[in-house]
Amino acid sequence: MQPSQGRFFLYPAQRLLIHFKKYIRFGWLGFAYSRLTCKAVNFGSEMDDPSTIFVWGLVFMNNVNPVVGVDVAKDFCYYCVLSPDGKKYLEPFKAFNTKEGLDFVLEKLKKVEKAFKNRPVIVLESTGHYSTRLVHLFGKNEFEVFLVNPLQSHSIKNSSIRKVKNDKADAEELARLYFVCDLQQHRPFDDSIANLKVLSRAYFSLSEQRISMLNQLTAAVDQVLPGFTRIFNISSKTCVELLARYSSPDALLSSPKEDVASLIRSCSRRSLKYALDKYQLLIQCAKDAKETGITLSALYDVICIYAQNLKYLNDKLTELDEMIQRLAITIPEVSLISSIPGFGKRLSSVIVSEVGDISRFNNAKQLVAYCGIDPSVKQSGNFVGTKNKFTKRGSAYIRKALYIAATISVRKDSKARCVNPVIYDYYQKKIKSKPKKQALGAVMNKLVRIIFSVLKNKHPFVMITPEEQIKLYRSKAA
Repeated sequence: MQPSQGRFFLYPAQRLLIHFKKYIRFGWLGFAYSRLTCKAVNFGSEMDDPSTIFVWGLVFMNNVNPVVGVDVAKDFCYYCVLSPDGKKYLEPFKAFNTKEGLDFVLEKLKKVEKAFKNRPVIVLESTGHYSTRLVHLFGKNEFEVFLVNPLQSHSIKNSSIRKVKNDKADAEELARLYFVCDLQQHRPFDDSIANLKVLSRAYFSLSEQRISMLNQLTAAVDQVLPGFTRIFNISSKTCVELLARYSSPDALLSSPKEDVASLIRSCSRRSLKYALDKYQLLIQCAKDAKETGITLSALYDVICIYAQNLKYLNDKLTELDEMIQRLAITIPEVSLISSIPGFGKRLSSVIVSEVGDISRFNNAKQLVAYCGIDPSVKQSGNFVGTKNKFTKRGSAYIRKALYIAATISVRKDSKARCVNPVIYDYYQKKIKSKPKKQALGAVMNKLVRIIFSVLKNKHPFVMITPEEQIKLYRSKAA
């Protein structure tokens, strides 16, 4: 069965058609995506393939792949199959995400492939871990998979004035996106980078839980033991161990001096004098708390639970960090980014695991947009917006890592030495005319361009001033 003829523009184009990297320009007629391949023929020649369309000496080959739109849910999915010309070939059908259900889907796709003599392409929305398993399954069975951003899929919902929203309609709309959008084929990451991504995201998740637990612990301690957080840093090992054992003023006052001082000394790894001095402060704090603190037994229990949870989270974060460090050593890209001042192994691991293959990006501007730190654009008529925020359309994890790296890069160490002199000077120039947050955003943008250059050239970062960079560029151009 040959693919049927598609529906395309047949306006009388009197200008030469120019082929770009991604688009074919119809002179004044607009654009067509390069999924429609183009070849030249003589005017008036006969068409051998009925799937071609002749327009003033050029033939546009129709898409030859059937398209499958998948609306993903937790327990089941809806599948809609369109023929290569965009007509509905199979009515949307439901299949459960079990082995039997997925085997049924694969069998259906084999029949579609046999009917059109071409393997169908899969279009589905990125829905977190629900779509990840399906992407892996279809990729393993050698299907081309196009993973759609929900922002893209939402844009086509208003193409019809009819207000219809159900899983069947969503599956069909996703399939039609293949014909109207220039979708990028999904490329799976290497196993090592995929593993690094899982570990890095788990580290971020546990870190956020730890911060939340610290805030709750601080709130409880401030009520029971006012002034305790001025004696010890609430996030320190010494503080957590003390609160896990002595969560109330009475527990501190009734415990032997030697036990408390020994715990302080072992956790802080400081001298006996330091431990005894801290003990005296603790005892005074406990005595004051008897008068000014809240005496609720539930608060004592909660402090103990929070402190124990913090100990557990700290241990697991240490384990995750060790796993990340071991895996990072085996990935060359991590070492390349680590050569940039301000980037340690952990931050470099986040960047590499989120960016993946740098060859996906043709220039630094594309990587900036992928990170979501490109400025939004607001313009209408004579109005041009100037207070534009980041688009934040990319990975939140990579933005967090870049923000941390930016704050480190503009600092000075304990000996008043710049961590990254070039970035520090760049930041100082920016804050003369911009608020600090905007200046940090500019630094993040600058760091992304450095990362792109380092990864693209596969060469470690070399510290040179902008003036030296200009001289080097001119010498190469000459």
